[in-house]
Amino acid sequence: MRKLILFSSLGILCLVGEVQAQLAKGTRYWGATITSNGQINDEDYESPYKSTNNFVNIYPSLRTGWFFKDNTMFGLDLSPSISFSRSKYNLSGDDSEYKYNGLTVNLTPYIRKYKSLSPKWLLYVHSGATLSYVRTKNTNTNESDFKNGYGAGLNIVPGVAYRLTPRFWLESDVSVFNLNLSYVNFNNTNSVNFRTGLTSQIQQYFTLRAAWYIQKSN
Repeated sequence: MRKLILFSSLGILCLVGEVQAQLAKGTRYWGATITSNGQINDEDYESPYKSTNNFVNIYPSLRTGWFFKDNTMFGLDLSPSISFSRSKYNLSGDDSEYKYNGLTVNLTPYIRKYKSLSPKWLLYVHSGATLSYVRTKNTNTNESDFKNGYGAGLNIVPGVAYRLTPRFWLESDVSVFNLNLSYVNFNNTNSVNFRTGLTSQIQQYFTLRAAWYIQKSN
C-alpha cells in the first residue's frame, strides 16, 4: 500500500499535460528554511530530589541550483543539524550535571524535475544523494567524551511550489510520500535504514521553504 501511494504521487508528474516551460534553462535557484524545537523542564519533586532538563534542536538548510535544461535543475543542499541538551540533578545536596552537544553536517547534490500545473503552481520530484559528518560531545560532571562518524544516503521526495512574485516562491516537500535509504558509521557501529515518509506526526509531513528563481538575463 505504501509503495502504491508513493509511486502514484510520483506518477502525477508524468500525467500532467505539457504546458509552456516556466523555469527556463539558465535560471538560478536559491532556497532557505530553518526549523527548531526545544523544551525547558524544571521539576521539583518531594525533597530532597530536584532536576532540570533542557534541550534545543536547530535545523537550518540552504539550497542553490542551476537549470541545465528547461524545468530540470541540478543543485546542492547544505543542511546542518545542531542539538544541545543539559540535565542537572540534585539529590540530598549532591549536584550532578550531564551535557550533550551534537552536530551533523549534510551535503546533498540533487536533481529536481518540474511539471507545470498552471502559471502559479508547479509539481516537482526531488532526488538527492547525501554525505554526512557527525560529531558529538557528552559531558558528565567534569568528564567529556567526543565521538565522530559519517553517513551516506539516497532520498526521493515529491513537492509543490507556488509563485508569489515572478522571482519569489513558496514550496513544500510532501514528506508523507518520500523514500529514504541511509547508512551511518558512528562509534564503531554500522547501521542501514530504509524509511518511507509515512509517520504518525502530521507536522513532519510538510516542510515550507522560501525560494527564489532568478531568470537568466538576456
